[in-house]
Amino acid sequence: MASTRTTRLGRTLIGTFVVASAVLVAPLAAHAIPHPQSPTPTTTTQVNAKLSSLAKSSEQLAEQLNKAQIDITAAQKAVTADNQAADVAQLQLVHAQRALAISISSQYKAASFSRTAALLASNSGEGYLQTVQTMNLLTEHQSQVAAMAATAISTANTATAKAQAAVTSARAKKADLIKRRTALDAEVAKYKTLLASLTAQARAAFLNPVAAPSPAAVSQVFAAAKGASKGVSAAIAAARAELGKPYVYGAAGPDSFDCSGLTMWAWGAAGVSLPHNAATQQGLGTPVNQADLQPGDLVFFGSPAYHVAIYLGQGMIIHAPTTGDVVKIVSLSNMSDYSGATRVG
Repeated sequence: MASTRTTRLGRTLIGTFVVASAVLVAPLAAHAIPHPQSPTPTTTTQVNAKLSSLAKSSEQLAEQLNKAQIDITAAQKAVTADNQAADVAQLQLVHAQRALAISISSQYKAASFSRTAALLASNSGEGYLQTVQTMNLLTEHQSQVAAMAATAISTANTATAKAQAAVTSARAKKADLIKRRTALDAEVAKYKTLLASLTAQARAAFLNPVAAPSPAAVSQVFAAAKGASKGVSAAIAAARAELGKPYVYGAAGPDSFDCSGLTMWAWGAAGVSLPHNAATQQGLGTPVNQADLQPGDLVFFGSPAYHVAIYLGQGMIIHAPTTGDVVKIVSLSNMSDYSGATRVG
C-alpha cells in the first residue's frame, strides 16, 4: 500500500530545490571553456581573438543557464502536480477501503451467505426470492468495490513513484546547475580579467570595432518605428529606453540585461510574453527571411541560438552584447553567426 510519507518528502524537497534553482540542463558544449593550457595571448590581435572567444563561450553558457532557469519552473510544477496527484490517489484509496469494509459488513449482517439459509429464513417464496436478489446485489457491489480498491492502490502507487522520481530528478538537477553556474562564473572572470588588462583605447576598440550608426540614422529609424503596429512600436520604445544599461548574464531588467532578457523585457512591454532564452525564443512566432525583416522582428545568432537582438529597420538592431558592454545599436551586417529571424508581434 502506498505511503503518504513520500508525498510529504516531496513537499519538503520542493522548497529545497527551488531555492537551489534545481533544473535539468544540457551538457556543456565541448568548445565552451577554453583549454587551461592554451598559450597566453600577447599581441593585440591575439588578445582580441581571445576576448571574442571568451565572450562567445560566456554568452553560450549564459543562455544555457537561462534555459535552465526556465526548466526550474517546469520542474517545480511537476513535483507539485505529482504530489497533489499522489494525495488524491491516497484519499481515493482510503475511500475505496472503507467502501469495501462496509460492503463486506453489510453482507455479513444480512446473514445471506447461502441460498439454503435464505430459504430456511423465509416465510414465503416471494420473501426467499427477495433475499436471494439482495444477496446477489451485495455480492456484485462487493466485487465492484473490491475492483475500485485495487485500482486505487495501483493509482496511489504509481502517483507516489512518480513523485519520488521527480524528487530524485530535482536533486540531480541541483548538482548539475551548480556545475554550470561555476563554469560560467569562471568563464566570465577570465573575460573580465583580460578585458581589464587593455588600455581604455584598446578596450573601446574591441567593444566597438566598427563605427556605430549615425545619430541621424538612428533617429530616423526610431521615427519610422512609431508608424509600425502598436505592439512593435511599444517593444522598440521599451528597448530604446534601456540604451546604455550594462550587460549582466541572467538579468532581465530594469537595471541590467543579457540578450534574451532585453528582448523579453521589450516585448513584455508590448504584452507579448517571451521565455528568457534565445534558443527558445527562436522557436516562437513566424520564421522570417533576412530579406523580409521588419522592425520588431527578433534576429538570432548561433545554432542553437546563443544571442538574440531586436531588428529596428534600415539594417540596424538593438541588443545587449556581452559582459563589459552595454545595450546599444549596431548594424546587423557587422554581426557574425546569423542564424535566422522570427516575428512574434
